[in-house]
Amino acid sequence: MKHIFFLLVFALLVPAVQAAPVTAQTGASRRQIMLQRYAPKAAVTKALTAEGFLEAATKGDTETIFSVKDITLFDQTDKFSNNCFHLAKDEATLQALAAVIRRLDENNSRRIIRQLRNQRNNMGETPLMRQINLGKAQMFEPLYRGSELAESIRETRSVSKGGALNIPAKIKEGITKSLSKDNSGRTVAQAALANINEPGMDKVVAYFEEHAPYLLNNF
Repeated sequence: MKHIFFLLVFALLVPAVQAAPVTAQTGASRRQIMLQRYAPKAAVTKALTAEGFLEAATKGDTETIFSVKDITLFDQTDKFSNNCFHLAKDEATLQALAAVIRRLDENNSRRIIRQLRNQRNNMGETPLMRQINLGKAQMFEPLYRGSELAESIRETRSVSKGGALNIPAKIKEGITKSLSKDNSGRTVAQAALANINEPGMDKVVAYFEEHAPYLLNNF
């Protein structure tokens, strides 16, 4: 009987011992699954490259944009010298980019945003010019506001065109024209006119007709 009893106990213990590695292996597999599930996002946030940042701007990936912790990423450009404002998918993307700049460097945020607005790519386009060339009328107001072009148009309008001040006014117009042109010589107003059939572009053209009609003329 004792012999039979020991055989029964042995038979019960062997499966238990054999099952232990399987359980450990299952636990390890679960850990691997959890790491695979959560590690990718953490890795992207930690190792966000200039290319990844600019791609996020192009795609309108505001989640990735809001995860940015390195202000120097805003200095980066693509191979055509487009910065994140040049590439921004829509107005919401621009707002996200500006919000992150203010969060990361509140004291210098106005200077950084201004610099991005006025920076030119290899085609001589500011972000405003590129977005209008792409037919995105909704990008006009946020990129025009605070730009060198907006300031120059405002200053030109403030100069009286009557009498002896007519010459200074013409000089101001010439400066504004140069600020409004890309390397092809086309002004942003002419680009808007060329895209007049795009949604909202008629309002952009109307703005230039009222405030800077000389930018619509060939010269």
